Amino acid sequence: MARPEKEKKVAEITDKLSSAAGVYLADYQGLNVEEINDLRNKLREASIEFKVVKNTLAKLSVDQVGLNELVEYLTGPTAMAFCLADPILGAKILADFQKQNEKLELKACVFDDQVYAKDYIDKIAKLPSTEQVKAQTVGMISAPLRNLVGVFHNLMTSMVTVLNEIKKQRES
Repeated sequence: MARPEKEKKVAEITDKLSSAAGVYLADYQGLNVEEINDLRNKLREASIEFKVVKNTLAKLSVDQVGLNELVEYLTGPTAMAFCLADPILGAKILADFQKQNEKLELKACVFDDQVYAKDYIDKIAKLPSTEQVKAQTVGMISAPLRNLVGVFHNLMTSMVTVLNEIKKQRES
């Protein structure tokens, strides 16, 4: 690869590292093309880009971004998953794929300029998704209101029953 091409690749990786909401490093050794394409398709649906990177170029990019702790994970065949939207969803997809295909080995992840080891990815994958958290929050906020509506409904029903009884007494 000519030097201008390498510089372009380094700039591309650097840009993705600095703009991504989360980055996952994985060892993809042993996966065939069909399996990698399957993983890429699943990730692409969640706005996650999965790229195989050369370690030497990735090390240069990591150095430019200031994530030097990531260098120790840049050994062997390395792929990076750049999460453009929801980084938790990336952990879930990668962990699910890893359960189905043990050849994929997650190495590390990056969030908010902090490097975390593989154990952290497993913890993140077990978290509820953003949509689930939103739904739980709405449920917690609306529960007291539903209870209040139920109390008023019961009061109104009781009052109507009492008024009907008074009406019957006056009629007789």
